[in-house]
Amino acid sequence: MNSRLKTPWIKVTSVSPKENFRLELKWEDGKQSQVSLQSQIEKRDILWRLRNPRYFKQAAVDPLGGVFWPQGEDFSANYLKLHSERP
Repeated sequence: MNSRLKTPWIKVTSVSPKENFRLELKWEDGKQSQVSLQSQIEKRDILWRLRNPRYFKQAAVDPLGGVFWPQGEDFSANYLKLHSERP
């Protein structure tokens, strides 16, 4: 997704869900990273839907540059950046 909305933070421009609750991310500054959401998904009951791999694969980029799922689960761009690892 390429949002024209200007924000003071760097936004995710594309997301690719991977095995073991990992996301591969591309950022608007051209960098790429990966983030594991496994520990958050396992310990936070509100994220129970994300434990289903088929549902987890429905991740998409929201207009503010974070990642979200159809039933409203989301992670902000700042959270994803803070917890990302460079590949």
